Amino acid sequence: MMKSRFCISVISMVILLLASATGSSEEVAEPKLKVAVLHIGPIGDLGWTYEGHLGAEKMADELPYVELTEMENAFAGSNVSNVLRGYAREGYGLIFCHSYNFGEAIAEVAPEYPETTFMWGAGVEKLAPNAGIYFGKMYEARYLAGIVAGGMTKSGKIGYTAAIPTSEVLRGIDAFARGVSEVNPDARVYVEWVGDWYDPPEERAATQSLIDSGCDVITHHTDSFAPAEVAEERDVLFIGFGSNSSKIAPNVTLTGALWNWAPLMIEIAKAVHDGTWEDRPGQDWWYGLEEDGVRLAPLSDQVPDDLKILVEEKKAAIVASELEVFPEMNDEELREMDWFKPNVVTGELPA
Repeated sequence: MMKSRFCISVISMVILLLASATGSSEEVAEPKLKVAVLHIGPIGDLGWTYEGHLGAEKMADELPYVELTEMENAFAGSNVSNVLRGYAREGYGLIFCHSYNFGEAIAEVAPEYPETTFMWGAGVEKLAPNAGIYFGKMYEARYLAGIVAGGMTKSGKIGYTAAIPTSEVLRGIDAFARGVSEVNPDARVYVEWVGDWYDPPEERAATQSLIDSGCDVITHHTDSFAPAEVAEERDVLFIGFGSNSSKIAPNVTLTGALWNWAPLMIEIAKAVHDGTWEDRPGQDWWYGLEEDGVRLAPLSDQVPDDLKILVEEKKAAIVASELEVFPEMNDEELREMDWFKPNVVTGELPA
């Protein structure tokens, strides 16, 4: 009997040593997290959707347990609520709905699938217990870009091709206009509306109209690179948005306000995977320059050194929490912004 017990003990020890050396499948296998990223437009827009795609790829590269699926043009030819249901039924634990437009669908579908986490990109409120929001404080980069525009314009007329008048768009216009006014109080920001996020022909037409009216610096809040193409063709100074426009308009790009979605997406996926998602206050991620959620593109050689120094000083102050673009407003008020700065001249709002 003693011999038998000794043999069993030796065998058990050998098994433990082998398991320690090689690792059992139970110990090394990490639970997978199926993640879907639903885009409103095409990845080839070289703007909002493109940058969302890059963020998703970096998230999957950073987190080996992520199984990533992406869907372009999620609103095209289908009921977006059923698209969300389809991913939830297939066991996706996290769905990034990468556009403000997904709000109604999330509110409808999320309560039906409590085991799935839904994240509303550019969202403004919590729509369900298992739904959160994420966004970037783009207005911080817009403010810096406005300083560049105000310092570079000669006509005092700066053009802004804009999609639709949501609080997000108005917040960006006002931040940009505030930056303009700091260095050039007499300059004005002229806004032309496109009526949609992604409509290259209309974006092109609006930008042409602004240039024809005398604007000598152009920026935009739309999803395609059409405004950059027009600026390059017309040899008009340009400030990009979303993605770095220097690859589209190399001769006229001064700088740009850029998205960087990877930090947000990585932290949210980690939280869902680790079971800490509910610990985040309001399940709300809103990253700015400090968290590297938004960036200012490199300043071109056309920008004078004194203006570069000013921009870098303002940027450092924002990162250090020594400067706020809208010190008179809290986050809730910023998300509901519905007014324009006095130096903004807006065309007729789209219906």
